[in-house]
Amino acid sequence: MYKKFTYWMDENRFENIRKELEKKDIAPAEAKKTVCLPLSPKIPYGYVPPTAWSKFDLCRRQLSWYGASKFAGQYLLICEKPLTEFGLDLPPETIIEKVKFKPKHLPDKETTKKLAEKQGFKHHCPPEFLDIGSMDEKMKDRWMKIMGVRGITYDEVFVEQCANHANFIEPEYFLETENGIAPYSIGKTSRVCSACLEFFNIIGSRYQEKYVVPCPGAVLFAGMSVNKYYLVSSQQ
Repeated sequence: MYKKFTYWMDENRFENIRKELEKKDIAPAEAKKTVCLPLSPKIPYGYVPPTAWSKFDLCRRQLSWYGASKFAGQYLLICEKPLTEFGLDLPPETIIEKVKFKPKHLPDKETTKKLAEKQGFKHHCPPEFLDIGSMDEKMKDRWMKIMGVRGITYDEVFVEQCANHANFIEPEYFLETENGIAPYSIGKTSRVCSACLEFFNIIGSRYQEKYVVPCPGAVLFAGMSVNKYYLVSSQQ
């Protein structure tokens, strides 16, 4: 069963926790490029240093959300077990589990455009993320090819990506749960972007639960399941 625990912390705490884990013969693997790599079931313990968020050309613009978030400058530790099992008193930021879920309602093309224009999204969105005009066509084509996106232009898929993030900021599509509303991804893997932002609570931290479809990068680099939902729970 897929399950991951994620933790944000400053450098000092990270180094202290890493030393404690090493005493138990656990050496967290560094994500030197793609920040989603530690989400792989093949990597039981991994971490993302602050420098990794701007290293990977294909995701640099998308991950500008990190630098604009409350987590900027912090380390991210991703574990297959909670740190409490090692006597470390630190609650997880999120718990990620693969679940069986299929939304009953998804937006049509017109509604998707309206979601992408929501003021809440534009208010929180870093300018770098919206600046696709600065990308040359070769970079766009390279991204589409590597991510396996076909049958749509880059500019068209970008609207869907914006709408998907917007639904975790000002939800229009969500479940009613005992813990409040739980927004969910409104597109398939090929049409969502940087799902790590929802997995790690950079986007959507207001909600105790959310259902997230992995983006092409999370499938390609972390081996997550195409078009499947993952429950992201937060302790608030």
